Amino acid sequence: MPTAQLEGFANNWDYLKTELRWLDQVLMMAVTRQRKESQDVGRVAQSRADRVTSHWWKGLISLEGEAAAYDEHRQPSKTTKVSYQQQLESRIQSSDRQGITLALPKLCDRLNLSLFEKNVVLMSLAPEMNRRYARLYRYLQGEDAAYKTDLPTIDLVLRLLCRNDGEWRVARTKLTASSLVQYELLHLAGSNDTFLNRPLQLAESLVHYLLAEQPTDQGLELLLRSPMLSDHPVRLDQIVDSVEWSKLVLPPPLLTSLQYLVQRVDGYVQAEETWGFDGSNPSIYQPGAIALLVGMPGTGKSLAASAIAYALGTPLYTVDLNQVEPADYLRLLEEIQTQDPMVLLVKSARHWLGRSPVLSTAALHQFLTQRRSLLGVTLLSEHQVASVQISWQRRMDQILAFPMPGVDDRRRLWQQAFCPSVPQAEMDWDGLATIKLNGGEIGAIAHEAILYAAATDAPKLTMEQILHVLGQKGKTLKPPQPSPKKTRARRSKMA
Repeated sequence: MPTAQLEGFANNWDYLKTELRWLDQVLMMAVTRQRKESQDVGRVAQSRADRVTSHWWKGLISLEGEAAAYDEHRQPSKTTKVSYQQQLESRIQSSDRQGITLALPKLCDRLNLSLFEKNVVLMSLAPEMNRRYARLYRYLQGEDAAYKTDLPTIDLVLRLLCRNDGEWRVARTKLTASSLVQYELLHLAGSNDTFLNRPLQLAESLVHYLLAEQPTDQGLELLLRSPMLSDHPVRLDQIVDSVEWSKLVLPPPLLTSLQYLVQRVDGYVQAEETWGFDGSNPSIYQPGAIALLVGMPGTGKSLAASAIAYALGTPLYTVDLNQVEPADYLRLLEEIQTQDPMVLLVKSARHWLGRSPVLSTAALHQFLTQRRSLLGVTLLSEHQVASVQISWQRRMDQILAFPMPGVDDRRRLWQQAFCPSVPQAEMDWDGLATIKLNGGEIGAIAHEAILYAAATDAPKLTMEQILHVLGQKGKTLKPPQPSPKKTRARRSKMA
């Protein structure tokens, strides 16, 4: 590869122009193909009815009357595409080393977007940069489109970005479960239309970020932390948190079970994409997983849900049924169905799955069935498994118990509770680990200790501040107990 191809981009706009040149080639190939097909139809069609039905017969009948192989998803060869992506990635990495921020690559890295999702963003952004893309989309979407739009439809992006039916099926599934949709950065407009005919529109805030002269990491995080939620009476909370598996202090078997939920989702997509696995038959296989998380407050259930969402590159949607009026339960179910979150955490699940639920069995059955039909993970949390009816326990793919942390776990929780940027004196981690606290309590005490140390102008955090906060909570550090051997030796000397 020539050295010049490895040079970074001068700025964000220089990068976008390069991406648009690739899009131009794809669109011109599609226009050429569509013009040829129109000419072929014009030569063969004998009536207006023939022209109207051409989408049915044009791929089955050749001009010579022979059977013709028809592939709706024709694209350039895979070798060419990979070569271009390799060159592009080299230039992106070079720009990053030079401290030049490129908005779209940053977005892709932050949300772990696939190449298909990145190109969907690019196609949706193009009409915001030049009107000629809107005219090309109108032409390619044809006269039979339900309504004219400057935006690319789902059908168009699938036709242009997929090479075969297998890629088409995987891309369609990925689009509905994309973190772009979950973050409300990409809107599937025209909800009353068929799915394929719905236009794709970027959120205005995302357009501004992608076209910024100097995009920043702070701007991206602000974009992700300020979702434009629809105005519903009952809404889900979004949580955007970078929780990695290493932050979870849990028994290894439990951690493995949580990671399996992520692998299950990844495996479904990979099986379709690589092996042509057809999971479309709901009676045989359903892509959604449902798990019941059981444990007392502070044992890490919410943190585990955040880790699952982070691993899948999507926000965590959460709701605590303790905070929702029973009269609003049905509206909450509608909100969940509207948002279609890839990862959902429902706290205080006993209000729905207990012995005296307000919701009907039919409504709950429909909710669980709908969540199973979506690619993602549904988590229901409760303090005790006995609070959930046996019949609903049987509907769970997994029931995962979160125990109270032991001494070794409490030591790890204390050690990772303080920010690395906070200067610390020598700590008695072993002594702190003897105090029976859960992870939530340890985190809260560590936070208060930092604030107390800062308020007293302490040069660094010490055990004194931690013990002060513990005292306020009615907790004390027990003095170390001598071993039995030392106790017997001391008694012998006294005698």
